[in-house]
Amino acid sequence: MITICFIIFAVVLSYLIYNFNIDSQDQKQFDDMSQTISIEDTDENADNDSGITDLINQNSDCIGWLRINGTKIDYPVMQTKDNPQYYLRSDFNKQYSYLGTPFMDSRCDANYDNNLIVYGHNMRDGKMFADLLKYREKSYCKKHNIIHFITPNSVQEYEVIAVCKVKNDDEWYGYISQTDKESFNNLISHIKNKSLYFTQDEIQYGDYFLTLSTCEYSQTNGRLIVIAKRR
Repeated sequence: MITICFIIFAVVLSYLIYNFNIDSQDQKQFDDMSQTISIEDTDENADNDSGITDLINQNSDCIGWLRINGTKIDYPVMQTKDNPQYYLRSDFNKQYSYLGTPFMDSRCDANYDNNLIVYGHNMRDGKMFADLLKYREKSYCKKHNIIHFITPNSVQEYEVIAVCKVKNDDEWYGYISQTDKESFNNLISHIKNKSLYFTQDEIQYGDYFLTLSTCEYSQTNGRLIVIAKRR
């Protein structure tokens, strides 16, 4: 019995060490990529040579780069319209990865739609979108309220306006493109009611948003969303 327990322990330990090493390698790849991405101009009409084009040439599923200075959120953003959750467990090179890679909702058009939704794992070791949980504290938000989304055409700057605990089927996930003004105002009222805090009232019909989503475990099928408005 002692021998069997020891074998089981050894197997489990080996598995954990293996996955830790793989996750570390995946994170190192992202860290190396981030060194090639620069933010030279926040003018969305500026000619942007940020380094993202080279990544897109390596993998055409890459549509941009997400960066929040002062946090660990510094990752490529992928999108596969024919297989929406492909990067849930795939790395940038399309190999299996427990970390996955942040990915945009397949319904979104990054060059057109009013609400771009990006999903990422909430890893216990702080990788991927785990830092979003820190936005539950308004003081943290004040220090990290600017989000950059870098594409081949622009460097888009967003400012966090709301942080909400929601379910995975919340109606905000259904808002992608422009709707009628009344429906939009109802959505904003819904977000205000759901939000842990709301940072500004200057929200207008026609505004553009970036929504970052990760798992939140205080409720069944819980999600934490950080909503930012383009500046």
